[in-house]
Amino acid sequence: MSIRKPLLGFTLIELLMMIAVLGILTGLLLPAIQWSREESRRMQCTDNIKQLTLASQKYYETKKEFPYYTGIHRKLESHGYNTSNIGYSVQAAVLPYMEQAALFETFSEAFYEPKTKLWMWLGFIENSSRKAAQTDLAVFRCPADSAAVKSSSELTAKNCGPGMTSPVASGNYMACNGSGTGYNYDHTVLNDGLVGKKIARTLSMVTDGAANTLLFSEAIIGDASRYNNTQPEQDKLWLRTATVKSKNITYRGESTWLTDADVPGIEGLEADNEFDLPTFITVNVDNWFGVRGFSWIVGDSYSTGFTTFSLPNPNYPDWCDEMGIGFFAARSFHPGGVNASRADGSVTFTPDSVDRKVWQQLGSMK
Repeated sequence: MSIRKPLLGFTLIELLMMIAVLGILTGLLLPAIQWSREESRRMQCTDNIKQLTLASQKYYETKKEFPYYTGIHRKLESHGYNTSNIGYSVQAAVLPYMEQAALFETFSEAFYEPKTKLWMWLGFIENSSRKAAQTDLAVFRCPADSAAVKSSSELTAKNCGPGMTSPVASGNYMACNGSGTGYNYDHTVLNDGLVGKKIARTLSMVTDGAANTLLFSEAIIGDASRYNNTQPEQDKLWLRTATVKSKNITYRGESTWLTDADVPGIEGLEADNEFDLPTFITVNVDNWFGVRGFSWIVGDSYSTGFTTFSLPNPNYPDWCDEMGIGFFAARSFHPGGVNASRADGSVTFTPDSVDRKVWQQLGSMK
């Protein structure tokens, strides 16, 4: 009589138990993988900001002043743009101190191409500097921002209209233009931030201490759209900045904005403790503009600056006039906060829940 060998395999109950166990293990493993990836992105972002900060410190050691936007104070000419208004950014200025001296040497001394007012893309950059403006630099990109990882052509080519030239390379890292309180949202004159237009700051002006004064943070790249009437969705407020035309507002200072003594700010817009920015934005909007971080080479707040009036990652959009004066928040895709560096060289992760007064004070050098 033959002996039957036992069948090898799993019973239905055993199979179901194994599937359940695998499901549990997968559920435990995926969050760990996602956390690991985000931690890697955040560490790379921290390293990028650290490089920018150290380069700024080397700049200071050499020139005895912090880098600044090279454009002069704004000049209003029939609501147009003076060709010296916008200049090079802080990010551009520190390139020689972060192993990018060769790229820096390609810059033209004159930033603007005076024959055109098509300032949004390469049309406004002097010809010899255009190749530099198109250069994608990983050190200026946060890996958590998928739009920033895309090539500049993908991001902006569709928005280069008639007469416009090639896209420019975007960047996530922003220099601190001040607290944004009072009239300190105006970066075109000497305010309380470490970085502004034409006027360099020194450590002797940093009365609050270098360890208590922000130098860089980050922002999310906008969608590069030109003026349109479409407000971004509530969960994508970073896509576009709310704007108002300069002809609809009055500046407190002289219309020429040429001297260091000019009065900062816009009439009726003092960002004191009673100022309700979200409501102000809702009422004062002519258009929407996806300019945030669109070019690392451009020295202006909408492209390479931020203030600390709003907490990181606010639930309302940025706002400015068409001349670039306004409120630009720090933002990121890092869960719960943003990376930020201080004038002493340190880099920390700042949570969205940071005390607002503390955050505003960090934006001020005074």
